[in-house]
Amino acid sequence: MKRLLVLLCLLPAGLLPAAAPAAPTLPDSAWILDHVRYLADPRLEGRGVGTQGLEYAAEYLEKEFRELGLAPAGERGGYRQAVEVVTGVEVTQPTDLTLADGQGFELGKDFVPFGFSASGEAAAPVAFAGYGITAPEYAYDDYAGLDVKNRFALVLAYEPGEMDTASRFGGDVNTPHSELRNKAINAREHGALGILVVAGPRYHKEEDLTPPRADAGYMSSGLVAARVTRRVADRLLAGSGEDIAKLQESIDVHQAPRSLALADSLRLRVALVKKRAFVHNIVGLWRGADSTRAIVVGAHYDHLGLGGEHSLSPKDTGKPHVGADDNASGTAAMLAVARAWSSRADRPRRDLVFCAFAGEELGVIGSAHYVGDPPRPIAGTDAMLNFDMVGRLRERRLTVMGTGTGVGLDSLVRVAAAPYGFDLKLSEDGYGPSDHSSFYKAKVPVLMFFTGAHADYHKPSDTWEKIDAGGIARIATLAYDLTQRLDGGPQLAYRQAAPDSAYRRVGGGSGYGATLGTIPDYSQSEGGVLIADVREGGPAAAAGMLGGDIIVAMDGVRIDNIYDFTYALRTRRPGRKVAVSVLRGGEKLAFEAVLGKRGESR
Repeated sequence: MKRLLVLLCLLPAGLLPAAAPAAPTLPDSAWILDHVRYLADPRLEGRGVGTQGLEYAAEYLEKEFRELGLAPAGERGGYRQAVEVVTGVEVTQPTDLTLADGQGFELGKDFVPFGFSASGEAAAPVAFAGYGITAPEYAYDDYAGLDVKNRFALVLAYEPGEMDTASRFGGDVNTPHSELRNKAINAREHGALGILVVAGPRYHKEEDLTPPRADAGYMSSGLVAARVTRRVADRLLAGSGEDIAKLQESIDVHQAPRSLALADSLRLRVALVKKRAFVHNIVGLWRGADSTRAIVVGAHYDHLGLGGEHSLSPKDTGKPHVGADDNASGTAAMLAVARAWSSRADRPRRDLVFCAFAGEELGVIGSAHYVGDPPRPIAGTDAMLNFDMVGRLRERRLTVMGTGTGVGLDSLVRVAAAPYGFDLKLSEDGYGPSDHSSFYKAKVPVLMFFTGAHADYHKPSDTWEKIDAGGIARIATLAYDLTQRLDGGPQLAYRQAAPDSAYRRVGGGSGYGATLGTIPDYSQSEGGVLIADVREGGPAAAAGMLGGDIIVAMDGVRIDNIYDFTYALRTRRPGRKVAVSVLRGGEKLAFEAVLGKRGESR
């Protein structure tokens, strides 16, 4: 199979651009698919942060940059830019679970702490709190009439009526109320000192203690938290005459809580140590005539590793989540654009920086580090093009985001895309859960290419066989055309774009919940939520909040990290007036804001 062909010769005649300033040699779909297949090989362990597979991917990208003739643009004369990340937690001693009568349980056999547990200990009575859910939108509350203040909450995993389409929760797809961390925060907000989660036998008889791993997550939920086996749960329930199977059956059948205080008390001690590692952005440079100006072309190359907290297939924890579309496809597209430029005899006017980012799945950490400590001044960056999930071009549908972030950028994209026959959806917004957001926060015009959500997102089934490599090639050709136009034109003027909701990785939209109109800075993991920016005309801006403020409380919910903030928003309705406490320059300020509706323009 030939690896190097001219892509333009493969496109239908009606899709050829009218003219190209220079005729580059672009890789064909087979060349692109080779890269996707390598990066999505199960032997790379899902390219998870902290895995050897991510290191193999980094070495592979260094080799490709070198072969393309890109100059090293990382640290110490190499292609790498080191980024320190927290990869999870490790359970240490003392960690134990003991009943008041002295009966102890074995770590790893009877219980395992969650990665989001606080380190510390609590000794208290226990209350069974059903599924641990408070969901006013479903007229359901396991805590109604139950006092768990200064107690442990024993709760079931998942949610009532799972797999029952007649359930008030829908049954076919779990809601955010089923998320374990949300259960922990809800217990904390009801005054509990700790939470124990058990998998009920009705639908998960074989699961018991298996998932999640103890290293899933690391931001503390603010209380001690552990998964326990049904043997432990039934021992705690013994004095009530109930067992976990009967209680689950009753809740599911009657769609009503069966919460009760228990006679037993216990002590849970948890000791966790954060595990840290260095990952690397891989940065290459195609040098231009004016080295004071640059265009960045990027994509993240990390994924979920073996699953864990962010997997949408919890039963497959331990299996490589290979991430062919997310984001081997985008990495291959970035390489394709790099190859197009490296095949030209002439040089661009501006420097072209090509960057494969690590840590995107942990919260755009790699790109945030690039912007915060740039290999070249960020003030000289005229535009950034980002590829994330471009491997499923169905019915020619392509979404391009960020078209409102630069003056004239919308028309530039429309003109450049016209010959390619895409069913184009443009979004002005420069924010979204991918690496272009880091640049937009720094007031750099951005474009983000995306071919849409699908059922394999964040699952092991996102494999290379489902990739449309020809579609990636066509998108890469459009992006190359756009970099030529941006390079050949005047400096693009940044502008603040109108917000919208075009970017949805997972089907189902934004779901229930409200918005404060803030853009969180994910680089701050604890001590509150740092606001990177506020949406113009949104609730936060109207209340007087500013970028740089740190949210520490909202409507009575303590906000220590992004999970607390997300919980607070999901459990409040749009239109509700809330009190928000922020830190600004060390001073604590109070605001009142009226929450907006998620998915609206503001």
